[in-house]
Amino acid sequence: MIPLSLSLAVICVLSFWTIEYAAGCGDQQTLINGRCCNLCLPGTYMTAFCSEHQQTVCNTCEEGYYSSHPNVFDRCEECQSCQQGYTQKCMPTTNANCSCHFGFLCSNNLCSHCEENKCVTGEKLKRTVTSSSKGLIKYSYQCEPSCPDNAYFDVKEDVCKPRTQCSIEKFPGNKSHNAVCFEHETHIKGGDFISVLLGIGFVLLSLTLLVFLSHAFIKNLRKQNSRKDSLMLKRKRISAK
Repeated sequence: MIPLSLSLAVICVLSFWTIEYAAGCGDQQTLINGRCCNLCLPGTYMTAFCSEHQQTVCNTCEEGYYSSHPNVFDRCEECQSCQQGYTQKCMPTTNANCSCHFGFLCSNNLCSHCEENKCVTGEKLKRTVTSSSKGLIKYSYQCEPSCPDNAYFDVKEDVCKPRTQCSIEKFPGNKSHNAVCFEHETHIKGGDFISVLLGIGFVLLSLTLLVFLSHAFIKNLRKQNSRKDSLMLKRKRISAK
């Protein structure tokens, strides 16, 4: 069976209702060959027109097919197939409604096909219509930064925040995380940084001075010991004479 479009069905039914009204046929009838023939109810289709001896013959839609309006069509419409999931399964009187699993996106307005959502934290989706034909609208998706270059996306508060400007960075930050600064993740001001450098310089100078004084003390001690040794040697020589 070849499925018929819903739009064609609606147009035909409206046409039948217009003819019925003009010809004096009932609400659920249409004029065919000069006779008011019954319309087939939703969930059924016509297998034979009405005649002098019988009314319209209708049959129930087969599994996988449906009809949603009163009609005199010789077939039901084929149910929509879903790639991943159903929010409503196809019934004889209603078409199926599709859905995509978590982490996937509908590729068209019927959600009959799905594609993976590749956007990460700090990015937002941009949907674009790529084509539209016979009631089917197809989409494509792109991932764009949620925040400008100098900001990051705060997941907890769901807002963009400016990145912290650091003199020395432990972590530069990106579109989903703030920058982490040296010294307990806080921003070091210019004066504090100079104070740190001066402190380090003072320590190095103190160590240098200590080494110098130690060296001078040891050198002076050696000279004194040398003089004592010379005096003792002279005394020994005098005593020997």
